[in-house]
Amino acid sequence: MLAEMRKLILVGSRSETQATMDLLHKSGCTEISAAAQEEGTFRPDVSAKADELALKLADIEFAFEFIASCTREAAELSKKKIIEYKKAKKEFLAPQPTLTFEEFTSCADKSGELDGVIGKLKELSSALAECASEKLRCENALAALAPYGEVEEPLGIFRSTARTYAAIGTVASSEFAEGGWSEKCIWRTWGGGGSQTAVAVVCLKEDEELVRGALSDMEFSPCPAEYTRTYAEEKADIDKKAEEIASRRARTVLKGAEAEENMPLLKLMRDYYSVERAKVVGSGMTACTATSYVLQAWVPLPYAEQVDKLLEGSGESLSYYFCEPEEGDDVPTCAVNNPLVTPYETVTNMFSAPKYRELDPNPHITAFFFLFFGMMLADVGYGILLSLFTGIYLIKVRPPRGRGNMIKLLCMGGISTIIWGFLFGSYFGMGAGDLGIWYWFNPIDDPITMLFLSLGAGLVQLLYGYFVNMVSLFMQKKPLEAIFGNTCWYFLVLGVAAAFFGSSLASWLPYVGYAFLGIGLLFLVLSGVVGNKGIKRLGSGLGKLYGIVNFFSDLMSYTRIFGLGLASAVIGMVFNQIGIVIKDMIPSAPALGWIIACVIFIIGHTFNLGINTLGSYVHDSRLQFVEFFGKFYEGGGRLFAPLGSEMKYYYVDEKKYEAKNSRKKDKA
Repeated sequence: MLAEMRKLILVGSRSETQATMDLLHKSGCTEISAAAQEEGTFRPDVSAKADELALKLADIEFAFEFIASCTREAAELSKKKIIEYKKAKKEFLAPQPTLTFEEFTSCADKSGELDGVIGKLKELSSALAECASEKLRCENALAALAPYGEVEEPLGIFRSTARTYAAIGTVASSEFAEGGWSEKCIWRTWGGGGSQTAVAVVCLKEDEELVRGALSDMEFSPCPAEYTRTYAEEKADIDKKAEEIASRRARTVLKGAEAEENMPLLKLMRDYYSVERAKVVGSGMTACTATSYVLQAWVPLPYAEQVDKLLEGSGESLSYYFCEPEEGDDVPTCAVNNPLVTPYETVTNMFSAPKYRELDPNPHITAFFFLFFGMMLADVGYGILLSLFTGIYLIKVRPPRGRGNMIKLLCMGGISTIIWGFLFGSYFGMGAGDLGIWYWFNPIDDPITMLFLSLGAGLVQLLYGYFVNMVSLFMQKKPLEAIFGNTCWYFLVLGVAAAFFGSSLASWLPYVGYAFLGIGLLFLVLSGVVGNKGIKRLGSGLGKLYGIVNFFSDLMSYTRIFGLGLASAVIGMVFNQIGIVIKDMIPSAPALGWIIACVIFIIGHTFNLGINTLGSYVHDSRLQFVEFFGKFYEGGGRLFAPLGSEMKYYYVDEKKYEAKNSRKKDKA
């Protein structure tokens, strides 16, 4: 259900603003909002401090990206035997680290250590940038030297003297042409197969202008003056520089990769500065006078008493009270559900968070999502693997409250898959009939039953959606809309069933069906009339009849349960058959045949499990979003984001905090 929210109005001394923010963070259930500005109050300017913390967070993000890129490159260089690098081993499925509140607040003492790490990483980044610049210069130098690859003489000998003009350079191969100018000089060309031709010319000083003009017409580009030795000597020198640059870059990359040992500190400080920045931004939303401030925050009603006790026992000079939200307030939404429902909040929030005081859709989708997921995957083996892997993750990682909901959802989906796999008689694509195990029916052998089961499940969910909508409208004191707009579908469905299928039970049932159809159509038209005036009543009422098409369109969407259920079973069966066929193709070596078959089984069923788990989640979610939510759910709300929710890598465990302090008191 959605928790009632209370507005916390708090007045305190400006000198204790930071201490109050720490208390609200410690509570873990308080979201700061902008306090109303009264005459004589002002908003404190916190932009400088907020920008300072934003820069620190940007530095940490740079560090994350830089270390990640260095570790990737170091791994590649290690494979090429250029450097020796072995990635540090990490604990498999390590639990998310926890901190006491005291430990978290003491992170401020680590800012100097963090600055040192960031500074070293920036130096390494600058060194890599310099290496990249020097490498580019070497590449450009080689490109400029390349046209002279066939020149055996030192390039420095082609220099002018007092009585002669001499030059060596390149022209475009297609533009080199002899002419009258060439009779006035000695010239030679090298290459010509590529885009550039090397040309050397020597002439008397009096012919220099003529020769220069001809070379200019051919877009002559002189050889760089720094090249004086032979091509081979110059190239060897550049290659040596390039090797030294590559070696220097590899050493720098290795240092960057080894900085991965600082990741715990970087993650910790990222969380710390994120929360500190949220506190600074929150203090900027207070309304202040010269000596005091007014703070406004949202607190879920179930936690209001906890916040009250924390503030009352703080020892600060505070005055505060709780009140209900007023009209026009931007009230956040906080869902408080039991552990079975909570994982399905991820499905709803992916669509849109519910509005405050709107009906919580999470309890209503839980059973349907659970059942549909299992019907789509429907294999005992797949369900066991899915529940096993996700269960191990949850046991090892122990995600805190509010995290790991997707894994919990998949774990529950695995249980549903086991149930439906047992009913459908599917065990890693093998039929229960072949294994001598009881089953209800096999969708592959009896697809019509599977189709009707899918449509029946969809019909139940659609009608339940109309029931939820009817309850919601009654709560909004709209009884006519609730009755006409929702009960019409029950009459229509019962009428169709009795009119077309009732004759097999009793001869009078079809007439009852026709009566129900008439009532349903009448109620449907009346649902469009309610709330409208004049000619709009007739148009809106008749327009509601088109909703019948939408209803059956929604119902047909549930055939995707039928399609995915068959696809999962057929793909698994096909991989089994492929493995058996290949095994039978090697009768002379049955052991080898079974080994190959097992490899095919593992790869095939892993693929089938992965792709159909994804498909089941996506299509199950779509049924909730489009077909089910469309009947009663609006959404468009804003999720409750308490101070401290900015943490990503660590979390503060309040119980751990209380236990630690109780031990200190005992010792005292």
